Amino acid sequence: MKSQFTAVFGLAFWFAMGQAFATCFPIAAKPLPVVRASLGQTAAVPAEHIRITYVGHASFMIESAEGVKALTDYNGYLPLDTIPDLVTMNNSHDSHYTDFIGDSIKNVLRGWDPKGGIARHNLFLKDMRIRNVPTNLTDITGQMANGNSMFVFESADLCVVHISHLHHVLSKQQLGALGRIDIAFAPIDGFMTMSHSELFRVLAQIRPKLIIPMHYGWYGAVEEFVQKAKALYPIRTHDRDTIDISLAKVPRRTEVLFLKGE
Repeated sequence: MKSQFTAVFGLAFWFAMGQAFATCFPIAAKPLPVVRASLGQTAAVPAEHIRITYVGHASFMIESAEGVKALTDYNGYLPLDTIPDLVTMNNSHDSHYTDFIGDSIKNVLRGWDPKGGIARHNLFLKDMRIRNVPTNLTDITGQMANGNSMFVFESADLCVVHISHLHHVLSKQQLGALGRIDIAFAPIDGFMTMSHSELFRVLAQIRPKLIIPMHYGWYGAVEEFVQKAKALYPIRTHDRDTIDISLAKVPRRTEVLFLKGE
């Protein structure tokens, strides 16, 4: 009860302070080899924008206008030029997490509970909110298992989800917990996470306006994804691994945008 009160009070406080969180609160949820990217950004993120940098594999740096830096799927061997304020680790696959973090990263959000429970996160840092939606909660025997989480990042009125190492379509409860989604980081390997058909079903459930591919897998995965996706969405390629985006710049109809990187 205390944690629920704290979460509700925190939301009221931050809105009273005029923080630029998004309006993508859960609809039906309880409170709650890598390519180097140049992350040494000197220019500030413009107001009412976020900056997204594709670091490689399943890792993105998300930066807010007030300087919050969140890195997804931190695995310890990414050669970073800057230290993030927080890192997320969607699951315990060795290319998606590490236990060797160091003292410089103050906030570490794991998508599973190392003690065997279900991970629950709802963190506010300046003008960014980070929360998780647990997935993959049972093993093949039907027993509860340490699994995976989708992490949602809210800032500048944008709602961004890292679909992560998802292995199934979403339940009504999980979809409701996501809330509105504007941008989705989508794994397009076609095998290690989901088939492309399953991924398109998940994207149809989430209905993001911008799909940014990641987790390319092996040779041919990108071409196969593009061949199937072009019948559903316009496909564009950005000439850099970094993009500044605002709610006003999000496409009105869903598009796929490849960031230069892997």
